[in-house]
Amino acid sequence: MKKYKLTTVASYTGYIVQALVNNFLPLLYVIFNAPPYGVKIEQLGALSFINFTLQLIVDVLSVYLVPKFGSKRCVVTAQGLSALGFLCLAVLPNLLPIYPAVLVSMLFLSLGSGLIEVVVSPIIEALPNRNKSGSMSLLHSFYSWGQVLAVAGTTLLLLVLENGRWQLIAALWALLPAVNTFLFYKAPILELPAEHTAPHGAAILKDRGLWLFLIVILCAGAAEITMVQWSSFFVQTGFGLQKWVCDLLGPCAFAVLMGLGRVLFGLIGDRIRLDAAIFGCGLLCLACYLTVAFSSNALLSLIACAVCGFAVSVMWPGTYSLAAKHYGGGTTQMFGFLAMAGDLGCGFGPVLLTGLTALSGRLGLDRAFARTFHATGEQAGMQLGFLATSVFPLVMILCTAALMKKKNSPAGAAAKN
Repeated sequence: MKKYKLTTVASYTGYIVQALVNNFLPLLYVIFNAPPYGVKIEQLGALSFINFTLQLIVDVLSVYLVPKFGSKRCVVTAQGLSALGFLCLAVLPNLLPIYPAVLVSMLFLSLGSGLIEVVVSPIIEALPNRNKSGSMSLLHSFYSWGQVLAVAGTTLLLLVLENGRWQLIAALWALLPAVNTFLFYKAPILELPAEHTAPHGAAILKDRGLWLFLIVILCAGAAEITMVQWSSFFVQTGFGLQKWVCDLLGPCAFAVLMGLGRVLFGLIGDRIRLDAAIFGCGLLCLACYLTVAFSSNALLSLIACAVCGFAVSVMWPGTYSLAAKHYGGGTTQMFGFLAMAGDLGCGFGPVLLTGLTALSGRLGLDRAFARTFHATGEQAGMQLGFLATSVFPLVMILCTAALMKKKNSPAGAAAKN
């Protein structure tokens, strides 16, 4: 493994870059929502949807492009696009209205992030390592540390530089993917063997087992991104706490516990049942969502947000590892389909929350909820949104139970043997 040390370091840094891409803009939602920008909450929700929809398109294309051009070219391109996106975010608001400037910047950021998700996991999976599931979980823990860096670093920089200097922070974040572009260019990259047994192309539509994995990771992505992107905004607007307090005790604590969960699983992952771990984490995630949905206490809501980070820690990397184990190691195409489903959940979850929040206000449901559960009018609509999006951990629990049942069935046991 010494030969591939640079490969490992660059892969870890790649996931830090992806975390910066996915978490930097949501930290600016309150700034964009306030004067002088005045971007509406529905438009902010659309940003998350557009981001992950673009990543989803990249996932679809990468299933065919990565085998053709190779992982090395694709991962170097991914880092370069991410750097370009941050630079555009720093420069374009001076030339265009804020919303079009953010959309153009997001185009490059999303293309880069989508390629990172598809390519980096197979790069680590291809390395000669006995504890594959542990390595995958450790890799994904760096997404969590990148999230901590994005939230804590951006929050502290905004405190020091003030909100009006957020473009300078975007320029600073561009340095990391720029450096990592060079690291990946120098690092040796292995490709996954073509003989692995995962379904290819249209065959995925005929494999019921893989569809279960796709639904699980879709729900995992939705549960993770919805909570981390909107919990801080919810507590700020609903309870009136300061932005830096909500960011550090909400999304930042979420990321820390998610990272610790993934490191822990990386250490002991080869000694526990992966499907049982995902099932248990799904139950904990559901409990966190219901707590946020029904609690009228700001501190309890922030604690539930943080604990949700630990709950989702195993879901995404665990589903990758479980699917790879089930299909004899997997292929780049299989990882592409899984990333596609995960990004679909990441894009759909936040939009569902904001859409239901706006709809509940128009129908008066937020006022009825506020009277019943003693919530304020400002927070009741988002609480209804969190209640509705609790369907994601619930569906994930049911699908994981189906995978466990399939594994323990006589046919599943025969396939395993």
